[in-house]
Amino acid sequence: MNTNKLALDFTVAGSLPPDSTELIKHITSEIESDIRTLEHALENGSMMETGWRLLAAFYLGTNRANDFDTLKQRYKDNFDAPIFTELHQDHSSLKSFRIVFEILQKITHDSLPDATTVCKACDSPTGALLDFSNVRGADANGLKALTEFLSQLPRDHTRPETPGLDRFISRLEKTADSNESTEDIWNLLFEYQRFCNDTHIFDELSIKYAVRFGISPPVW
Repeated sequence: MNTNKLALDFTVAGSLPPDSTELIKHITSEIESDIRTLEHALENGSMMETGWRLLAAFYLGTNRANDFDTLKQRYKDNFDAPIFTELHQDHSSLKSFRIVFEILQKITHDSLPDATTVCKACDSPTGALLDFSNVRGADANGLKALTEFLSQLPRDHTRPETPGLDRFISRLEKTADSNESTEDIWNLLFEYQRFCNDTHIFDELSIKYAVRFGISPPVW
């Protein structure tokens, strides 16, 4: 960006004009242009590792939480590391700030916490955390129960933390592409993307579903 450096040095007296509206618009416009450039580089496979972190910072700074979460996961899949090491927290530190619901190793029909109780915890000052770290599998009824459970949870800023759930979903995505695929698995994958507010991945799943089964996919 070519923004005047003096104007951005807030420690210099009089550096920011009384009416900063135009300056902010200018900076915002350049950031949006940089985001598009970085996104293009990412999709073309020409992105350097530092570019990933710069794009992630832009997403955070422009309040694009869903884009940041998606990029963070893609970075982890590509580099097997958190995109910002300094932001990486283990589960114990997360738990100290959340009302925690431990999910059992195998998800069954009656193993999940009460959705109403979880929603109340999400509305509390500290929020809620659903710890899927120990989950290793689920039976058919458990998949149905988890699908219904996710459909009842908030999807706004009060959405609970779900460490370990993305790893479990990733395993299900691989199963969905195999001969072991079931309708219950696909229903859960669709509901998980609704929970994450990720329309892009939902649309990709819809195409795979339509091709595989030859029928219309579920709607958003």
